[in-house]
Amino acid sequence: MNDINRRDVLRYGAAGAVTAATALAAGQALAGPKPIPLPLDPRDFDELYKGRRIRGRLLGLGRDELHINNKKLALTAISTLFFPEDGSEPYVAMGYISAINHYDPVEIVEGRNQDCLKKLSRKVVDILGDLELGDEAAKGHQH
Repeated sequence: MNDINRRDVLRYGAAGAVTAATALAAGQALAGPKPIPLPLDPRDFDELYKGRRIRGRLLGLGRDELHINNKKLALTAISTLFFPEDGSEPYVAMGYISAINHYDPVEIVEGRNQDCLKKLSRKVVDILGDLELGDEAAKGHQH
């Protein structure tokens, strides 16, 4: 016969409460902290270009985001040689490449190109023509 007394109820109840609290704390620790929204950069954009929705968000070199028709395009920041169209001396600067403009980087140096993501997104739309980005376009790679 099961004889349960008040002491057993308190002991097992306390053990259950500690187990539940530990599991809850562990779950919250594994979930990690909630992301803090970053302030929007005034150069961020969300607009239509040639019938495509282009959206860019500047989060800092190597973390910027670009979406075309809600499909992400992975970006890679590289140091490269730029040849100015005006015929002035070539120079080395940081540029973004993607699967679409791999051999035609867009400069991202703050002082020379304030709208790098918008310029890149428009270039990609122009290159794509009637085509859409595939799922593979979101996969980044290193140089």
